[in-house]
Amino acid sequence: MSTLLYSRVNCGLRSVVTILEVINESFDGILGSVPNYNTIENWVKKCGLKVYTASGDFLADKEYAQITDESMMIGSEKLLLTLGVPAEHQGRALQYDDVQVLDIAIAGSWSGEKIGKQLRSAAEKTGHSPQYVISDNASIMRKGVCCAGMKHHHDISHSLGMFLERAYKEEPDFKDYLNSMTNAKFKHSMTKIAYLLPPTQRTVARFLNLSEWVAWSRKMSKIFYTLNSEEREVFSFIPANASLIDELAEVMSCIEGIEHRFKHQGFSQTNVLHCLRLVEKILLSGNSRMIKIGNSIKQFLHDEAELLESDQDVHNNSSDIIESIFGTIKKRKSPNKLYGITPFILFAPIHIHLIQTERAKDFDFKQALEDIKLSQIQEWAGQNLSTNLVSKRIQRLNMAG
Repeated sequence: MSTLLYSRVNCGLRSVVTILEVINESFDGILGSVPNYNTIENWVKKCGLKVYTASGDFLADKEYAQITDESMMIGSEKLLLTLGVPAEHQGRALQYDDVQVLDIAIAGSWSGEKIGKQLRSAAEKTGHSPQYVISDNASIMRKGVCCAGMKHHHDISHSLGMFLERAYKEEPDFKDYLNSMTNAKFKHSMTKIAYLLPPTQRTVARFLNLSEWVAWSRKMSKIFYTLNSEEREVFSFIPANASLIDELAEVMSCIEGIEHRFKHQGFSQTNVLHCLRLVEKILLSGNSRMIKIGNSIKQFLHDEAELLESDQDVHNNSSDIIESIFGTIKKRKSPNKLYGITPFILFAPIHIHLIQTERAKDFDFKQALEDIKLSQIQEWAGQNLSTNLVSKRIQRLNMAG
């Protein structure tokens, strides 16, 4: 129960203890002695190592694909995570119950050669190579997949975001509009106008959430003349950029249509043809910027379609699931950056495994706790993790006596 609570409920270990105590209080001590948070943490890590060790077994007789990505810097290190997912699209967007964590690797920095080595190591756990690998468009990821000798599908969202960035990033009207939104948000975030301010723009990969503030801009342009005089003054940049907003709305309708099609129906020859027609209809009939994006998408789709060996192949080409896992790890890890990456990372495999009810029912918690000793966790950490900066700090300061 405690492992399930920590895996599924967005709360800390001490909160799990509190929940168990409330259950005990409400039901006359039905749970008996409640474990402390350190014990629960050890249970989570034991179960995590059990699932992680056996992850390749689930894919040993299946055709699968790998999804790989590196995290942002955590302390002084970067986490490289490699997942195993079905090679054949499941007729819906990828879910946690489709995923196995094949490889967890940590380094101060990653190179293409190192990433290729980890992809091959992940494949060894299953006993056979993946049909293809999905990753973003980072150069080291491309080189890593190439070094591993594997086929590479580029993530659809990152690819489309890259084309948007190339077309608009240095455009004067686009930059002016971004600055106007930023200034409005900065100046009026604590005023009565704050309820109308645009959504927060991402600092990194800004073009991946372009749709949010384009949608906001469209709505604001429709209600602009219902605003009072003060609000109109603050948001006067919206009607002034009406043509840019309309252009971006058309572009985003095409981009979102392509993303939704591939994420929910898979990457296939049929869906490629459908999306090419969409590009022809919306983008290639527009202005020079829209045509530039349209041609980039056409070339991308043609290149990616070469990985399809037959008209019946339907692949996955989205790495959204790994971004979701990174987000969960980021929320759950210690806020102290000096800790870096600790054995807590073993939370990831068990969290993914227990999300789905059926898999949780089939998981033998008792056997996992019996099979995995704390010494095995320490051994795994010694082989895969570096000494974190907190430990180094304590050791160095203790030298003072």
